[in-house]
Amino acid sequence: MDNGKDLFHYDSLAFFGKVNASISHELKNVMAIISETAGLLGDLSDLASTGTPIKPDMLKSCTGSIMEEIQRGFLTIRQMNRFAHSVDTPIESVNLMDLLDLAINLTGYLSFSGKTYLTPCEDGVPTASTCPFLLQAIIYQALVYEFKTTGPGAAITISLRARGDAAWRIIFSGFNANAFQKFPDPTTSAMAAAIGVVFRFDSTIDRLELEVPLTIKSTTNQSVAPGI
Repeated sequence: MDNGKDLFHYDSLAFFGKVNASISHELKNVMAIISETAGLLGDLSDLASTGTPIKPDMLKSCTGSIMEEIQRGFLTIRQMNRFAHSVDTPIESVNLMDLLDLAINLTGYLSFSGKTYLTPCEDGVPTASTCPFLLQAIIYQALVYEFKTTGPGAAITISLRARGDAAWRIIFSGFNANAFQKFPDPTTSAMAAAIGVVFRFDSTIDRLELEVPLTIKSTTNQSVAPGI
């Protein structure tokens, strides 16, 4: 690989655009609420100027709402910056818990997203040398297919477990069997093959597993295994 730069191609750009569109929509919602609340404050100010008594609680509620949305906006921007910097270095050592946290936050901006719970890793610090951008894309797509299949009522629990001394297992518990019939799609499979990620699914317990090697490796083998 040319320092891993060949991992980024049109499909990666499309994913980058999709995520940024959902983030911008979230920021638009934040600004809309601030604008509406500011308008209400303006109306209250006009009433006060005519001598109409204004309850302090009304003003406090408006300013509280604006401050809450500002904090929400700052948090969204922080997530956007974390995502944007995921392409700074094509291949690097990353903490998989941090990467999962970001991917979960990004899917939370989707209108059809369900609940995702991330459990603490019990096998030490889960680090791997991989392409953070592509691994995020794979995790993001897994959650998207689950939420689209199950709906907003979906509830996924993600955990991390060591697989010997060669890989980490990212386990999605509660993954709908119907979702796995569509996931991974060809694009996601190609991304997984590029960084050596293997998919496994156990329909008896509705569990999807992503096996992530400790060190990135490119493979042309089928990236979907028959079972765990």
